[in-house]
Amino acid sequence: MLCILALTLGGCRGEDSGAYDRGMQALASADYETAMGEFQKAANEDGRKAEAYRGEGIIYLRRQDYAHAVTLFSLSLQEMKFENQEFREDVLFYQAEAYQGIGQTQEAFSIYEELEEGVNGGQACFMRGRMYLLEGDKDQAEADFQRAVEKDGSYENYVRIYEAYSALNLEADGAVYLEEALKLSPSDAADYYQEGRVHYYLEEYDQAKASLNQAVDGGNQEAVMLLGHICLETGDTSGARALYRNYLEKNTRPAAAYNGLALCDIAEGNYDSALSNVKKGLECNDEEENENLLYNEIVIYEYKLDFDTAKGKMQEFLERYPGNEDAVRENKFLQSR
Repeated sequence: MLCILALTLGGCRGEDSGAYDRGMQALASADYETAMGEFQKAANEDGRKAEAYRGEGIIYLRRQDYAHAVTLFSLSLQEMKFENQEFREDVLFYQAEAYQGIGQTQEAFSIYEELEEGVNGGQACFMRGRMYLLEGDKDQAEADFQRAVEKDGSYENYVRIYEAYSALNLEADGAVYLEEALKLSPSDAADYYQEGRVHYYLEEYDQAKASLNQAVDGGNQEAVMLLGHICLETGDTSGARALYRNYLEKNTRPAAAYNGLALCDIAEGNYDSALSNVKKGLECNDEEENENLLYNEIVIYEYKLDFDTAKGKMQEFLERYPGNEDAVRENKFLQSR
């Protein structure tokens, strides 16, 4: 998924516009219901239709309602009143992803070909390469990934190429990009965080911790979460719990930390506490994290041997997240209980 850019359409007001800015804040917090309402107000009352339609499109994209997303991104482009290439390219990136979601890959390929010549050409090459990889064309994917790192040789680009391979259980193919990333020299907290992710994926946990602690010292809070995951994966649940609580105290999006605390509880066999932490996480109304929380809730009921409740929640989960492959596999197990 692409990052949300705090873009303002050229020629529009630079001051706070009320509904639109509230919508962006809610979108950044994954509170999509609130964001949708504010974007609709911005379009109807504030005259910021191009930006509002973009925001609505992102919500539908994240909810995997790709057809509606394509329509809204088209409306956003149509409503541009002033030429702003940065805004246009940003919307096109989202639209290409939505086209891919509904299976119109040729439209997506065409958009990426256009975007390859823009300021984010490296990202366009990566996205197109990922599409080729999903279609099983590893040679074309590799060619695009090479173009991507030639245009943008950042840690983040190398990591996301690895993640594209890893998503298809092709970690060995992606590992070469992690090794290339380690040839870079970190210059700020964001770089140290990405370097930590590289070591994490290579299962070099001591080196990962060293890089991530540097990132934390520079103010990168996402590094705190990854340090927690490393502690959890290496059996240090008390260390993981302390890190997740630290994250809770310093961040406005605590749902992921509650999920981490629930995982600590599961590892320690404290299932009632795990359910309590899942509930707290869901109360944060963070739609990006809800999928993880709801899936782990099912797992907890399985550990409690309450298979009837687990089956009911699994049915609800698959209706909401039909593309979750872990849930599809787990459902087969549940049906045997």
